[in-house]
Amino acid sequence: MAKNQVVAIDIGLATAKIVYIEKISGVPHLINASVIQYTDPDNPQHISEVVRNLWKQIGIKQTFFNKHKIEVAIALPRGSVVPKRLFNLPPGTTDAQLPSIVEMAAETEIPFQTEESVFTYHDIQRTPDSLSVELVSARRDTVTRYMEYLKEIGVTPSAVIPSMLAIADVTRNALSDTSGRTIIVDIGAGNTVFCLMHGNTLQFSRGFNVSGNQLTRALMTEMQLDAETAEQEKQQIPANQAPTRTWTRRFVEELDRSITAAQREIDEDEVEDISEIWLCGGGARVPELAETCQEQLQIPTRLWNPLYADALDTSSAPTSVLETYGDVLAVPLGVGIHLLEAEEPVSLLPTEVGVKRAESSRKHQQLIAAGIAGFVLLVIVLCGITWSRSQKSKVALLDNQVVTFGALQSEANTQLARELILADKLTHQISPLDILHALSTLFKDRTKVAWKTFEVNNLDDLQKARINFSLQVSSYPAFNSMLDVLNGSKLFSNIEAGEVTVTGDERRPKFEVKINCRLSPEATQMFAQKRYPKPVIEIITEVAEEDIIVLPPPAGDVDVSPPSEKSEDSKEENKE
Repeated sequence: MAKNQVVAIDIGLATAKIVYIEKISGVPHLINASVIQYTDPDNPQHISEVVRNLWKQIGIKQTFFNKHKIEVAIALPRGSVVPKRLFNLPPGTTDAQLPSIVEMAAETEIPFQTEESVFTYHDIQRTPDSLSVELVSARRDTVTRYMEYLKEIGVTPSAVIPSMLAIADVTRNALSDTSGRTIIVDIGAGNTVFCLMHGNTLQFSRGFNVSGNQLTRALMTEMQLDAETAEQEKQQIPANQAPTRTWTRRFVEELDRSITAAQREIDEDEVEDISEIWLCGGGARVPELAETCQEQLQIPTRLWNPLYADALDTSSAPTSVLETYGDVLAVPLGVGIHLLEAEEPVSLLPTEVGVKRAESSRKHQQLIAAGIAGFVLLVIVLCGITWSRSQKSKVALLDNQVVTFGALQSEANTQLARELILADKLTHQISPLDILHALSTLFKDRTKVAWKTFEVNNLDDLQKARINFSLQVSSYPAFNSMLDVLNGSKLFSNIEAGEVTVTGDERRPKFEVKINCRLSPEATQMFAQKRYPKPVIEIITEVAEEDIIVLPPPAGDVDVSPPSEKSEDSKEENKE
């Protein structure tokens, strides 16, 4: 997954380099960078201290909230990485199956024990008839050693990127798809990385140990100098002059050997047609080295500063960084760009470390979320307390109103209780007589059906009520008719008939059966309607003329004037 902020660290044999890159509006910006030289590469504690100082110099302050916000990646030297192209993989392999297929193939291709290695793959090439990937592996203890250097700053890296892939990534923007073959040579203190780019694609890489430290040691031996003076002299003596000339010759031979190895690896004659060689790294500062390589290899050669490869915006970086360290930052810049741009970074981070880091990040995010929730809750509580205090006067007023209406509430509760009691009394309660009356109504003909037993249980709860009765019928048709009548009635449900037994003699047999049933949900309402039928009110729509009664007017003088016209005296008399 692409990130927004990345710190990339490259730990060499003589220098440690760090860059801080941030993606702003979709464009990577170099925020800061730093380089520290050290003299004791065999002391892990010393290197860890150097890394801690680098971290301080770029000005990153870790807090609880940004601990996992900034991704940290570390470069792995090309000499510690073994790349291998895996051909002849099953062409029908799906993306989901590919990791298992590569894992099985890696067991025979990795030059050391599988349990002692860390590997991944990239550059998947598919055709209808073939499938190949590039396997990248390294020793687990080597990867672990580089990760240990970061413990001093309390950081677990999120990716371990091979240096040749980093160089390829920082170069891509400077090359186009149609560019020819270009060689990128990063001359470090302990190792030189050779990368053959075909267009903007890495086609071949190789590491060799003709490096800056070798030249320093050669000058110390031949000129009887200390290390510091030799470092200064190697930037003054031209590459084609003694005593630097011997080192230059070996360097050019390794370049030529690398070109031959590339030709053999990719099996193309066009490898010899190299358009240009770009030199970078601290070792490229040897005077006239580019001119000497061009003269002896007959390939155009120039010095290259990766800061000006159009891979990222450098306007935010300090000018001193650009002028002093630009040509030695190819690997850390490429590591940062790779982690920023790649959806699936090619990382040799051990799986268990990645899982542990992801779990730690998840828990950290949960703690942050819990902290924010707690803070919000605290703010809400404080606001609630403040609001509560501001409402005390209103609460006091409401308390008085509650006391005032308390008597009314008590009276209303008493009235409600009375009404509930009355409603309960008016609710119809089913009795066994109701059920017997209903059964008698259903079976009026006693010559065909006669009751022998009748039992009712749990009539107070309609859902649990059970009705059991034994019947005696005169024939099977009468029994079937009886069941039909019961099933057709809306009063009874769950009707179950027991086994029919035959008694009496052959001429006049009698059939007895036991019936179990329940009352239906509508039974209460039906029994109530039977017991309390609604009154029938006759509405008279027309009145006969002879039925109209005419009343005569009252005798005596009657004042029929409107009340408004009566005198005050009349009103007083009426009142009396």
